[in-house]
Amino acid sequence: MAKCVVTGGAGFIGSHITEQLLAAGHETVIVDNFSTGRIENVEIHKGNPRVSVLKADIAGLDAIKPAFAGAERVFHIAALADIVPSIVDPVAYYRSNVLGTFNVLEAARAAGVKRFVYAASSSCYGIPDAYPTLESAPARPQYPYALTKYLGEQAVMHWSQVYGLPAVSLRL
Repeated sequence: MAKCVVTGGAGFIGSHITEQLLAAGHETVIVDNFSTGRIENVEIHKGNPRVSVLKADIAGLDAIKPAFAGAERVFHIAALADIVPSIVDPVAYYRSNVLGTFNVLEAARAAGVKRFVYAASSSCYGIPDAYPTLESAPARPQYPYALTKYLGEQAVMHWSQVYGLPAVSLRL
């Protein structure tokens, strides 16, 4: 089975991805700084030899890079979320959602990852003209959170194009 890295693996979505990966027999490394993720979401895997947890901030490349060694798949879920706090503290959002995504991409590239999945955000559409919103709708991020998630998505697709990193971006 493959070695997988789940950034933000202690959060709601990341912890469910981790559960599915483990159920499929994959080795899984959770990278999370626990700023919003819950320790309870990873403690349930205590004693499982196929799961390990690295408490680290994705904004620090040197801290996270070792977790990616030998990884075949990366599920990049880690991010700061929410609109109002991003207006109050845009620097933290840029650091996590743009610089952090850059670092995860570089760690994945150095490891020769075979598949990269990015949790983007439908907030990039701003207030859409139609619901449900088509993927072809123009991006109009209206808040720092939306902008940083969109910039992260653009970086992921750029790494795919320039470095041949097989990547997909999901606008959740």
